[in-house]
Amino acid sequence: MNYFKTYNHFYIKSYAIAKRMVINEMKKEKLKKRPFTTVHNKICKFLYDYYSIKYTEDLKTRQHQSFKLFCDRHLYYDGDNDVVITLVLEDEVLNAFNKEDKSSYVKFVSDLAIESSLKEAQRHFKNYKDYYELIYDLDMYDNFYFEDFESITFTSSNEYKSMIDIKHPYLKQEREASLNSSTMDVEKGSTLLEEVSEKHNIYLNLINNFEDDEKYLLINIFNSLPPDSLKRTDFLKLIRIVGTFQDLTIFYKNPKSVTPYAKVSKGIDYYSGKRKLDIIDRTLVKMEPFQIDAINHQLSKMKSQVNK
Repeated sequence: MNYFKTYNHFYIKSYAIAKRMVINEMKKEKLKKRPFTTVHNKICKFLYDYYSIKYTEDLKTRQHQSFKLFCDRHLYYDGDNDVVITLVLEDEVLNAFNKEDKSSYVKFVSDLAIESSLKEAQRHFKNYKDYYELIYDLDMYDNFYFEDFESITFTSSNEYKSMIDIKHPYLKQEREASLNSSTMDVEKGSTLLEEVSEKHNIYLNLINNFEDDEKYLLINIFNSLPPDSLKRTDFLKLIRIVGTFQDLTIFYKNPKSVTPYAKVSKGIDYYSGKRKLDIIDRTLVKMEPFQIDAINHQLSKMKSQVNK
């Protein structure tokens, strides 16, 4: 039986339902004059509670080993995610399931798909908060894709830039004025302050888009650089980018048992197969706007070595 076909059917169906739900909820709350932050938090919490309670906890309890094997699938196979899912569902996960459960394997696969789909939907919506806030404010639902932009951050997308121009028309006017070398008028000072504030928000969004695993990789690369190879300005930028991370166990556990410590120590070697290239590509794309040459060079070099 083609278990991936079952998985893919329920994954796509669940994601489409989540997308419709989010759009409907945003439109409904907009009519009530709710601030977007309130709406965003509510939707994120609903999605998280729904998949974690109804699916994640149940899968952990009823089919613990099978579920764990599926979550660790990239440790067993290299290649495209769809291929990896196909292989692990037909081998390791199926064998483990037959040992611990006599219920329907098809039902288990469908639950895996729904859990993965809703988890991805919640992650995406949470990370793209500022993008969806513009859609919410401007009612521009033609830009509602409910998926990550490929190879770029959402702040680099034409859709985001277009919505920013509509919401803050002075930015477009300032760009055009600069290109035409127009003279500054009396109100230029206040406009510049607004532009600085907007730039601040843009860079803050770029920084907040980094995931913890990408930060750990950046720390590892920094530690491997020769002394004084990073300019002071770049060093300050990197400190701000790396910032904080969620896991605090380094403060009270033996470092050998702390996952972030292992990731910082091993760097890209912590990962295997396709995951190596995935995290390098993600980090490279997110680092590009900051123009930290020493770090970006190491990432590119690392990518070339992985591709060999």
